[in-house]
Amino acid sequence: MSVAIINETGTKMIDCREAAMRYGCTMRYIRRLAAYGRLSYEVAGGTYLFSASDIEQLKRGAAVATGREKKRAEGFQPG
Repeated sequence: MSVAIINETGTKMIDCREAAMRYGCTMRYIRRLAAYGRLSYEVAGGTYLFSASDIEQLKRGAAVATGREKKRAEGFQPG
């Protein structure tokens, strides 16, 4: 279980592990999305933090996608 953090603008931020669980992928993939600029993030104490609403928006966008993105939206559980 991870802890949600509220940043200075009032946005609920979650860590990389929680973001990966909500999106249905690995932590590595979440960090890759951040590195490619597809997902905004903040770093606090060496931890990547993501907006919970950005993760949900990404998941909604994947729901209308095809292929791998569609699998993530349908509840793929990383192993």
